[in-house]
Amino acid sequence: MTSRPAVASAARAVRAALALFALALVACSGAPDAPAALSAPQASVALPLRGVPDPGADPAVVLLTIDGQPWCTGALLASDVVLTARRCVAIVRGDGACPASGPQIEQSRDLATIHVLAGDDVASAIPRAHGRGVRVPPGEVLCGEDIALLLLDTPIDDIAPLVVRATGAARGDHVRTVAFGAAAKLVRDHVPVTQTSPRELVVQQAPCAGLPGGAVIDDATGELVGVVSRGDPRCGADAWEVAARADAFTQLIDGAMAAGHLSHAAHQAREKKGAIDQGGSCGDGLQCAAGVCVSYAGAQYCTRLCDRTDRCPSLTRCMTSQQSTTVCVAE
Repeated sequence: MTSRPAVASAARAVRAALALFALALVACSGAPDAPAALSAPQASVALPLRGVPDPGADPAVVLLTIDGQPWCTGALLASDVVLTARRCVAIVRGDGACPASGPQIEQSRDLATIHVLAGDDVASAIPRAHGRGVRVPPGEVLCGEDIALLLLDTPIDDIAPLVVRATGAARGDHVRTVAFGAAAKLVRDHVPVTQTSPRELVVQQAPCAGLPGGAVIDDATGELVGVVSRGDPRCGADAWEVAARADAFTQLIDGAMAAGHLSHAAHQAREKKGAIDQGGSCGDGLQCAAGVCVSYAGAQYCTRLCDRTDRCPSLTRCMTSQQSTTVCVAE
């Protein structure tokens, strides 16, 4: 006959074995581990902005050539009215630098020699028209007056023109600039406006790639706010470009529109708003229109910088990267 102490000891052993078995089950079935926190995004930032090939988003930005050579950029405001820089339609005395020490205009160019081509690449751009007339500010200087309206001999009526904004860009605003380079139309996204004056504005980008006369387009509305005039001859991180403010020349623009063949009211379509390649694949910031390529949560894509006043687009949020820059990342 088994003694009571022996039974109690056996019961304790069984209970201990059951407890160990239960622990083993918990360990094997296991509640899921808490997810590891994502590290900060990695960001490649290219400054100053040199631009990327425009993916067909700005057809109203056209190429001006003289004797078959790429010369300037322009922007259709109507089917037969192109906004460009005055230096593009005139023979300039000296280098046209500012401030001017004297007259900068020698004479007007023969407008029949100015060809207007549509397309995104210099090699494949299609000739569409010649100049037939021009409207420019009075005087013989370019500083603060580097704007011209070229009237065309043939309407380009299959491209929606840009719309000029009635008010100019302010310091701290962001714009998209579009201008032809040596081989292709280049776009730079989310370019900060760093200075303004009554007749000009300054943007923070490299002027070493792009012909004069480029379009300066408001980031949020898609409306044109300026035309590129000149820039810092360097290509460093603090490079800049100066544009004539379109709103400072409303009367001149209205006069040119009235001289056009078709009513501007029939062409109120705006160009693309917002980022050109937000979310597009990239290897580094040089491949992105806003100069920022971010790697986060297993994805790598083009994005842009941000701060407390410069908010990110919807479905993205502003985060500090491992490089200590603040960038927009997908949520």
